[in-house]
Amino acid sequence: MKKIVRKVTLYVGQIIRFIHYSYLRMNGVKIGKNTFISLGAKIDTQFGEIIIGDNVHITSGCVLLAHDGAIKQMNPNISPRGKIVIENNVFIGVNSVVLMNVTIGSGTVIGAGSIVNKDIEANSLAIGNPVRVIREL
Repeated sequence: MKKIVRKVTLYVGQIIRFIHYSYLRMNGVKIGKNTFISLGAKIDTQFGEIIIGDNVHITSGCVLLAHDGAIKQMNPNISPRGKIVIENNVFIGVNSVVLMNVTIGSGTVIGAGSIVNKDIEANSLAIGNPVRVIREL
């Protein structure tokens, strides 16, 4: 009985993940091959452009924002929009936030709780609020 429940649970999880990725793709997010996006991650699909490369791991609680809603209350017709590019082989730690107009280079690790507000070069370990590169990988 436990084996059957385990198989059903895995199958349902795969279906939910497929629906999640399909929703993101329908809303303009480009997702590469072998990419994992936690169901607890929040990805802005209303504004801007988000490109996620191959072999990327976006963990639970991460937020990707390709717009700035700071002036939206003053003028709802104007909301600065940007682009987020996450290149191949990137890991983004739990509860990190990636803001608009940011490129995260290939082979980079972003530490948990980081606020990524600037470009990160390839093969780097970056952490903090605001994020800073602490080591080349």
